[in-house]
Amino acid sequence: MRCATTAPAPTAGGGYGGWEDDDNQRGYERDETDQFNRLVQQLVAEGDDRAAGAGRRARRTLAEMAPDQSRQPVLRLTRPLTFTPTAQAGPVAGGACTSCSGVGGKVVDTSEGGVTRQTWHSCIPCGGTGVAR
Repeated sequence: MRCATTAPAPTAGGGYGGWEDDDNQRGYERDETDQFNRLVQQLVAEGDDRAAGAGRRARRTLAEMAPDQSRQPVLRLTRPLTFTPTAQAGPVAGGACTSCSGVGGKVVDTSEGGVTRQTWHSCIPCGGTGVAR
C-alpha cells in the first residue's frame, strides 16, 4: 500500500526546487509564530515571578523604568551654524543685479516668418533672483 504525499519528490540536486523557494517567500508559518509567542509569554511570566520573589514588580513602561529622570534630548550630529561676514559687503551685494537690472533675466525674441517666438532666459550671474550676489 502506498502513502500519498503532498510534497513533491526531491530533485536530483537534493532540494525541492521552486516549491521550497515559494514556501520560503510566504514567510513564517503559523506554528512558528505560535511557538515564538509562547516563548515570549513564558519569559514574561518568569520575569514577573522573579520580580515578585524579590519584592518588586516588573517595569513595563518608560515612566516606570526611569521615574525620576527626564528623557534625553534628541541627538544632533551638527552644531548650529552661524554666519559671520569676513568683509564688509560692497554696495552691490544684496542690491539689484547689474546684469539684468533686478528683473531676473530677459525675454529673447526669435520670431521669424510671421511666427512669434519669445522665450525667457534667466540671468546667470544672479541665478534668476534679480539680487546681486
